[in-house]
Amino acid sequence: MKRAFLLLIALLMAVGLWAQQPGNVVILFENDVHCAIEGYPVLAGLRDSLQKKGCAVAVVSAGDFSFGGPIGAASKGEYVVRMMNAVGYDAATLGNHEFDYGMGQLRELEKQLKAPMLCCNLRQHALPEAFNFLPFVIRDYNGVRVAFVGVTTPTTLYTSLPTAFQDAKGQYLYHFCATNLAACVQQSVDMVRAAGAQAVVLLSHLGDSDGEPTSVEVMKQVRGVDLVLDGHDHHVIPQRTIVDKDGDKLLLASTGTQFQYIGMAVLSDEISTRLVPVDSLLKVGCINAAVADTLRVVKESFEALGSRVIGSTRHDLIAEEGDIRVVRLRETNLGDLVADAFRHAMNTDVGWANGGGVRANIPMGEITHNQLFAVCPYVNHIVAIRTTGQDLLNALETAVREYPKAEGCFAQVSGVSFDIDPTIPSGVMLDQNGRFLRVEGAYRVSNVRVGGKPLELEDSYTIAGSEYALINGGDAIYFPHKEVLGRADGTDLELVEQFISQQLGGVVTAPYDKPQGRINFK
Repeated sequence: MKRAFLLLIALLMAVGLWAQQPGNVVILFENDVHCAIEGYPVLAGLRDSLQKKGCAVAVVSAGDFSFGGPIGAASKGEYVVRMMNAVGYDAATLGNHEFDYGMGQLRELEKQLKAPMLCCNLRQHALPEAFNFLPFVIRDYNGVRVAFVGVTTPTTLYTSLPTAFQDAKGQYLYHFCATNLAACVQQSVDMVRAAGAQAVVLLSHLGDSDGEPTSVEVMKQVRGVDLVLDGHDHHVIPQRTIVDKDGDKLLLASTGTQFQYIGMAVLSDEISTRLVPVDSLLKVGCINAAVADTLRVVKESFEALGSRVIGSTRHDLIAEEGDIRVVRLRETNLGDLVADAFRHAMNTDVGWANGGGVRANIPMGEITHNQLFAVCPYVNHIVAIRTTGQDLLNALETAVREYPKAEGCFAQVSGVSFDIDPTIPSGVMLDQNGRFLRVEGAYRVSNVRVGGKPLELEDSYTIAGSEYALINGGDAIYFPHKEVLGRADGTDLELVEQFISQQLGGVVTAPYDKPQGRINFK
């Protein structure tokens, strides 16, 4: 106990001495928490320690806090917001995943969060000058007026839930200023400067990687920003220098993801940033007791929600047998069920579920929410694509390329059947990015039928499955000629639950008593 106390004193003295100077403002920041709520008591504990040393402290988020874990999915972000309220935030920008529960739920979360949700670049096509969320907020810290401006990646329009931004006819009502993003940011920066802000902090959910409208690219076209606290790419950036439109230097920092670090920025004559490992703070007991109590209550509520019964099964639903994950080796009845749920939800020709995403058995009897979460723990988005028959054949061949080795790429399918000849060596070739390139030699997969009819290589087919596989190329499942048709209003777990409760009447029975002959071995 004494040693831990001394470590705490040493750590906080080092942080406090760096931050504590007359007139300084300390900003604690995080990004891409993705429902890792165990970090909030530590964040509040660090805030408390700095305040005891006389520092003026702000707490902010650069987005993606409400989605990405079971505790977020179960409450549609409300448990996470409850934790943020317990900490006491000054501002939070919207990440792309804040929209994943739909615009209606986001508006509800906005009402619940005691700090303002910021986004300067979400606009309606009909009202291009109107802000849909607060673009900025100005706070006073010991006489220093600090403005926080929020900006969200324009890729949100298709990486989040597209229907959140569309009307009933599928027409887009909103946009994220993709063609004039820098001008949108500059507009808000000019407004806060005119209102007397002495420091301008951009809460950026843009990311610094190439290939998107990045935070770095935007800052090169903007003047008047002092500091960028960035999110979206999950990069750990203690401090990076950017040169703005006027040639002035400013800093960018980012904390990684899921509370790997808590970021600290000191606003003084010279702005500086650093990252503090959350593990080191936990080891020395830097925890706010009241926020820890809220965490305990939230976890208890989540456990109660997880025990909710959503249906029953008259048969064991199989993903593994002993230590062998058979769902990665052959068709199983649980794999059939999951793939059917995806296909039904998206009304496609084919349903596709990677064997690596079907994670646990469900024994005969009642089915609880926690059991379904064990089956689908990754909170995957489900999408629909249209692609060619040749692409579908190549993807099936890629899925079985490792057989008889048990791998997550093995596909559980719906609406399609095929044969596998494991005596034929895999001829799948992958490019340097791990994506399907070509098949050399004969195909292991043959006799492919979609809807009972032979596959036509030149025809087009619709497929429903995880964004991870169908769009992002996970497990090398690559569809180069795909057209993205839409995204489901719900996660994989939610779609399976809806399929059981609504389509099966709450009871899983035949034909899910055994595999249905969709995948056959020669």
